[in-house]
Amino acid sequence: MRKERVTENIYVFTSEAYAQVTAGAIVTSEGTIVIDTLPFPRETREMIDFLRGESRRGIRYVVNTHHHADHIYGNYLFAEADIIAGEKCREVMRKTGEKNLAEAKAQTPELGEVALRLPNIVFQDKLTIHLGDRMIRLLPLPGHTLDGIGVYVEGEKILFAGDAVMPLPYIFWGDREILQATLRMIKEMNLENIVQGHGEVLLKGEIDETLDQGLTYLDCIYDKVKAKLVTRTSKERLINDISLEACGYSPIALDGLVKQLHRSNLQRIYQTLTAKSR
Repeated sequence: MRKERVTENIYVFTSEAYAQVTAGAIVTSEGTIVIDTLPFPRETREMIDFLRGESRRGIRYVVNTHHHADHIYGNYLFAEADIIAGEKCREVMRKTGEKNLAEAKAQTPELGEVALRLPNIVFQDKLTIHLGDRMIRLLPLPGHTLDGIGVYVEGEKILFAGDAVMPLPYIFWGDREILQATLRMIKEMNLENIVQGHGEVLLKGEIDETLDQGLTYLDCIYDKVKAKLVTRTSKERLINDISLEACGYSPIALDGLVKQLHRSNLQRIYQTLTAKSR
């Protein structure tokens, strides 16, 4: 696990074990708010050990930005904290969480001790938390998944965006147009920093360019898949033919994982367009 201080009393923790997943923490005089957990118990425990040394008031809340396993499997380690999420996030976790966890444990022995812990505080649209001298706004950021939320630190202009912002936009479980609307909204927020769900923290001077690149990419894959369908190209051929570089991205980000994400995005666009044509 790698630790980074974004600004005073705001930290980002990045997994070195899986896909550079990030978690965050906002330390206040009345306790700490954690945003997401890390994929494996040992890394989440490292984060907890550090944070308990930073505040005698303990960890008050854990916010889950969406239901994906790599962001929620550490919930059970925060016994003293309330878990907060959007209503949709809890619903998906309730319906599919135990089945998905059992499958994950069968593939990954390191998850053997994990117990699914559902959020116990949920909200529908927006929620504001006042803790110490901090005001934290939770707001919907759908598109990567339909239950995605972000955590905005008022005053500091820092957004923990979850997987709404990643080194490559990823829509396999989500919706391209909804994610584009979310990215445009984020662009209008005039932020100082964005903590992506995976990868490096974005600085003020990088934000517009990064979001614009993501918006262009989502148009590019749609246009290229649509053009291939006109020529009756098979799904397998189409996925092999449309390269990541042709849509403006390097294949080396996230230790090369972006190549796999790109192929999944193409598959999602293919499924969406062929379903419409039927």
